[in-house]
Amino acid sequence: MLIISRANRCLKKTFLFVLIICLIGLFYPRVLHAQREQISKRLEGFDEEMGKILKDWNAPGVAVGVVVQDKLLFAQGYGYRDYGKKLPMTPNTLFQIASNTKLFTAVAVGLLVEEGKLDWDKPVRQYVPGIQFYNDELNQTVTIRDMLAHRTGITRHDLIWYKSDFTRKELFERLKYLEPRQPLRQAFLYNNLMYAAAGYIVEQLAQKTWEEFLRERVFQPLGMDSTVFTVEQMKRQPDHSVPYQEKRDSDQLIQIPHYEDQAGVGPAGSIISNVEEMSRWLIALMNDGKYLGKQVIPPRVLKATLEPAIAQPNVLLGTLGYKEVLNPIYGTGRSVASYPGTYFTYHGGAIGECFSQLSYLPYDQIGLIVFVIGGH
Repeated sequence: MLIISRANRCLKKTFLFVLIICLIGLFYPRVLHAQREQISKRLEGFDEEMGKILKDWNAPGVAVGVVVQDKLLFAQGYGYRDYGKKLPMTPNTLFQIASNTKLFTAVAVGLLVEEGKLDWDKPVRQYVPGIQFYNDELNQTVTIRDMLAHRTGITRHDLIWYKSDFTRKELFERLKYLEPRQPLRQAFLYNNLMYAAAGYIVEQLAQKTWEEFLRERVFQPLGMDSTVFTVEQMKRQPDHSVPYQEKRDSDQLIQIPHYEDQAGVGPAGSIISNVEEMSRWLIALMNDGKYLGKQVIPPRVLKATLEPAIAQPNVLLGTLGYKEVLNPIYGTGRSVASYPGTYFTYHGGAIGECFSQLSYLPYDQIGLIVFVIGGH
């Protein structure tokens, strides 16, 4: 979500994928024998390996969660949630998940589609007459799926929202000034403002804020009681992460402020959660929307978010020769890709030196949560 250099984005993704592939290697394909094998045996040496990774990358702290089928089988913090105070990272450490918020917003939209208040593939202006894009062609054709799949042809324009005090309504009203760079549905152009607008559309159609809608329809049924939307709310709870980065031209770690100016753009990346509670979200995603036997999210909503909408470039292959995950396609709020021998869905998040990755294998029911402090 944050504006970061291309090189740093690639390094950050590499670090997260190293952890993810390491964990997948431990749990796949032996997941079918999960009840008969001791988890501790499979994880022999993992703590030592994590210690080495933190040292090699000079990372202040990492939290890891592994979900298999409908259970959180492993949750552990490594390093520090506050490096300066030497406070340990834990599975309950609250963390800015940044753009992993986007799937929550896509699901909120899907719930409104189920209620007949929206349609994935009809012009969004039919349901929200007040929305305006740059020209009449976009006004008459852009759908909510286009907005959530980053395929409107409109590029990021992140400096409009970054460190601004624009409200969600004010950002929504500025869509009409954003000139498209590519034709509609012809290119993947990541756009946080479209998610902010989608959150405002949720508010218009549900007659309650995006935050209230998610808390009532998703957080409360999943028991995500510690999950919040602002840094101010996060700081009221003692177990929360503190961002650090390397001082330029040195390996010294220095504390930096949390990024807090997210009220307007919140549906693109403001959720703050922890491994324990994000595992409940992951369990629902992997089990057709069910958690503890209760249907929290309709299966059709989750299926819609997985439907391929726009091809993405093989950035890691082209820049670093990374071949593990190939030919990604964006759905809504997440990517899907080919992983050797199976199918893979994932999304990352980045804001103010806090990075998250949520990934799972839908047909194998293995899910992974990784939080990292430090973007160097």
